[in-house]
Amino acid sequence: MENDERELRVYSIITGKTYVSFRNHEYHTVINTSEDKYRAALLYQQMIEDLKYEPIMSWEEAQKVSNRLGIWTTENESGLESFNKMLEDLKLQLYRSRLLPDRLKSFRSQIEKVKHGIEKSTNNKYKLYHATKEYYASVVKKQYLVALSIRDEDDKPVYTHKNFWISDNTLIDIFINQMFINQTSFPAMRELARNDPWRSMWMSQKGQAFGIPSTCWTEEQRALASYSRMYDNVYESLECPEDNVIEDDDMLDGWFIHQRKEREKHKQEKMSADMFKGQKNGNQELFLMANSKESAQSIYNMNDERGKSIVKNREQQIKSKGHVEHSELADVQLDLKMQANQELRDKIRKR
Repeated sequence: MENDERELRVYSIITGKTYVSFRNHEYHTVINTSEDKYRAALLYQQMIEDLKYEPIMSWEEAQKVSNRLGIWTTENESGLESFNKMLEDLKLQLYRSRLLPDRLKSFRSQIEKVKHGIEKSTNNKYKLYHATKEYYASVVKKQYLVALSIRDEDDKPVYTHKNFWISDNTLIDIFINQMFINQTSFPAMRELARNDPWRSMWMSQKGQAFGIPSTCWTEEQRALASYSRMYDNVYESLECPEDNVIEDDDMLDGWFIHQRKEREKHKQEKMSADMFKGQKNGNQELFLMANSKESAQSIYNMNDERGKSIVKNREQQIKSKGHVEHSELADVQLDLKMQANQELRDKIRKR
């Protein structure tokens, strides 16, 4: 993105304005007040209530229909979860391979394919959303908020709460379409957040750069502020990554994942140390019951590398034989032999 385009987008977000020419007149929007948003929220709830007995599906019902028709099933949901997990793993590998240029191209290609898969799956998941009560109510809510924000050339409101329902909505729809065209994508928002002119404004005034209370911020202002805080955290980190990592969205996501996994690792190690505190033998086993897959994985992660290796070897041994007594486990027999050898050496020393 060139500097002039960044500047245009930054001031568009700061002012929160959209300009439209209609029937030889110029109109613009202003940022909705907290009262506007409150009235819109009430309107949404009222619309949902009014549609309760209408022959229109709720989102919950639409999901059941999607499952019945095979549009979006529990298997598809699991597939989407797998896609998201795969994307996270690939971003982590991208970061860890940042010093290996020959591997980066392959990871980037895989990341794009997975992103495409996630986008396609998400579209399928919400394929029937447009036919639901929630969708209809959200459209009316959006129209209402846009209507209350429109001003004429004299900066006077074109629509009010009272005339919204009886007025021609052509101008409203034109503004909604223009706002859709002008909206800033998340990658572009991240670029704005880490570069001037916005970065300098943010560093000097933080959220006050918008000139209005945070309760009145637009969705784009909230997103820009959120990404700006994210980059603050990156720059202030004791393990701040290189500039080329910060400027690469996927690689920086990988850095965040790496940092999270390191924190989880240290947390698990501390938990393990606390549990075994006071034990005379650090190799003793501690049995914990898990009530879910997540709990089982968390308990498994508490093992050190030796412990994880023992667990895997036991699983393989049990899988191959079907049933194995504890005393017959390979690692247990090895420990018994080592213990017997140690006892023999102790006897020899005493002679």
